[in-house]
Amino acid sequence: MDTLGLKWDRLVGVTTDGCPSLTGKNVGLLKRTRDKATEIDPDQKLVFLHCVIHQHVLSKPVLKTNHVIDVVTKIVNFIRARASNHRQFVSLLEEHETEHSDIGSHTAVRWLSLGNMLKRLRELKAEIREFCKKKGKDIPELSDEDWMADFAFAVDVTALMNELNTKLQGKGLFVHEMHSLVKAFMRKLQFLSSQLDSNNLTHMQTLKEVTPSADHLRRYSSKLGAPYVVLRISTSDIQPDFDALVKAQQRLDFSH
Repeated sequence: MDTLGLKWDRLVGVTTDGCPSLTGKNVGLLKRTRDKATEIDPDQKLVFLHCVIHQHVLSKPVLKTNHVIDVVTKIVNFIRARASNHRQFVSLLEEHETEHSDIGSHTAVRWLSLGNMLKRLRELKAEIREFCKKKGKDIPELSDEDWMADFAFAVDVTALMNELNTKLQGKGLFVHEMHSLVKAFMRKLQFLSSQLDSNNLTHMQTLKEVTPSADHLRRYSSKLGAPYVVLRISTSDIQPDFDALVKAQQRLDFSH
């Protein structure tokens, strides 16, 4: 703050990714920042937040799609891990003149790569089945109706998450704008949950293609309806409090 010439009385909040070196109660950055701010102005109350996009990533376990992601990752690794397999698969795609020239991959902490990988596998499903059959690689899940329904749900949900993720990474966004995006997205999930309860798949096109059972729809509706599905924080004590930060900023604007 001092090096950059920033004024401490203008500080209303600090955002971190929740790692111990930043959030430690005794020597963490947040503790030192609070002490410094209080030293300058005893009445100054800082708001500490967990990074919106990082919380977004941590919501993955809440959706309970690991059994889908694990199989998809296994398929991708089978194709890409060996150079010969990869070359043969790319050649197969060329023969079929598919829209895509290769299969994607996934980085564990990135929603965007996960969503893109799931979408790509869905679009190349027929070619992947053909390739695995030629190579003698049995992927029973690709013929399992329950798994395919869960896969379709994962494709649709990650597409929604990708849309939010992309918006949150926009340049020049203020916290109140990010706050509005997240709030709107949570309302959207509640709306989709109610639609699934009513067997309405208008906004879940991939799921609609596999004609899921009523039990599937109830389970998916429950997942989307969970109030903490977007901002579940499993590794940090910092709770999301966007409202408090927005109010603090507004008070600061009015006082200057």
